[in-house]
Amino acid sequence: MSGIRRVLLLSTSDRYVALICNFLTVAVVSRILTPAEIGISVVGMAIVGFASSAREFASTSYLIQHRELDREDIQSAFTVMLAFSLIIAGALAVFAHPLASAFGPAGLAPYLRIISICMLIEVFPTLIVTLLRREMAFGKVAIINIGGAIVTSVVTVILARHGFSYMSFAGAGLANACFTALLAIAIYSRISIFMPTLRHWRRMVEFGSYNGVTAFLFKIYEMAPYLLLGNILSPHAAALFSRSMMICQIPDRLVLNGAMPAILPIFSASVRDGQDLKKPYLNALEMITALQWPALLAIALLADPVVGLVLGSQWQGSVPLVRIIAIASLFTFSAEISYPVMVSLGAIRDVCIRALIAYPASLLILLVAIAVGGLHAAAWSMLVVAPLQACLSLTFLRRRLGLQWQELFAAVQRSALVAVASAACPALVLVLSDLGSAPAILQIIVSGIFAAAGWLFALRATRHPLLQELGQAFSAIRRTIRPAPAQPAE
Repeated sequence: MSGIRRVLLLSTSDRYVALICNFLTVAVVSRILTPAEIGISVVGMAIVGFASSAREFASTSYLIQHRELDREDIQSAFTVMLAFSLIIAGALAVFAHPLASAFGPAGLAPYLRIISICMLIEVFPTLIVTLLRREMAFGKVAIINIGGAIVTSVVTVILARHGFSYMSFAGAGLANACFTALLAIAIYSRISIFMPTLRHWRRMVEFGSYNGVTAFLFKIYEMAPYLLLGNILSPHAAALFSRSMMICQIPDRLVLNGAMPAILPIFSASVRDGQDLKKPYLNALEMITALQWPALLAIALLADPVVGLVLGSQWQGSVPLVRIIAIASLFTFSAEISYPVMVSLGAIRDVCIRALIAYPASLLILLVAIAVGGLHAAAWSMLVVAPLQACLSLTFLRRRLGLQWQELFAAVQRSALVAVASAACPALVLVLSDLGSAPAILQIIVSGIFAAAGWLFALRATRHPLLQELGQAFSAIRRTIRPAPAQPAE
């Protein structure tokens, strides 16, 4: 277990540094560029999202979950990944101008062409990072990811300050791709993995066909609202919705994104060793909800000061959207962890079936909401979409893990009490005091102190297992900072 905690610590620290870099970049760039300029980049990334999702037909998850991996498997995977990337990047570059004309300004074409170059370069570091994750070498993964995050942030801000507008994001993407490719090759150094071969391509494509359909449907569902809002309303509306989603995803990025790169390798290794995933899954849900739910309720309560602090005054139109989406996001507690569990169990076909049901239905709900009610209706529709997707995910997982609904409710009931307790204190402070008129940073600090006090009290009162995990984590950090004195030689 200590080995797993070390892996999770490395993975989490890597993602937290990337999150801090991204947070600072958003805070700075949102004050340099206008919502309309950022909206153009959001539309561009939506187009790129559609294109890049097709690369999942050559999914790197195949390499992680495969029981026995030899050099020819890796070389075949690289060949298939490169072939898919060449086709997709080539199509994106050729059709850049028609796509820009259809969904945004003509100036979006250079943005798409630069991103197409990034997609080709990214094949090399993506393969290496996947292999390092399979080998549990998360220290090396952290070096690559942290370096890339810093380069992306610095280049984005520099280009934005020098007047490159939405093209700043494309330039930063190219710099990141080049830097991480060179760093990954320097760290891994086994360049023989890049020798092309198609000897085992069928196995990867068979796995990737299910994974690719899932990823493609998800990207359509995820990116279509931005394209529709940008096309029907304005790039400004697309930017508001995008930034609202980004703020509401902060808890997931804090709680889950750090651990997610490690979860699939850990679960896959457990399955290879013949272990049952039912108990680890329920334990993971209990930990996730104790962190995610209080954070989401805090964002819903403090949407106004959070938006003002993170994005600036020109983004105040996203405040009501943030409140709605944060409440809807309470239902996403199982979303991120469901995929690695299902893939580890070899249930990639079930993942695909679930996607064929969930994403078209969710997209239809979103599209109707946007067409009928516009921007705010899109946010309200998330209160239907999120529970729908959660129910479908849990239904498939219950069948695979032999779970009962009572077990799922039992796993999260203490977390629900913790979330209510953590939100009650800052809510009372905001209602009973004049804190709402104070500066944003003061509102967040004071409310955060009361929320943390309520959270810790509830963890102790409910005897939540997260409290023990936090204690062990702090002990490990203390031992790292202050190692035990060496014993004198006898």
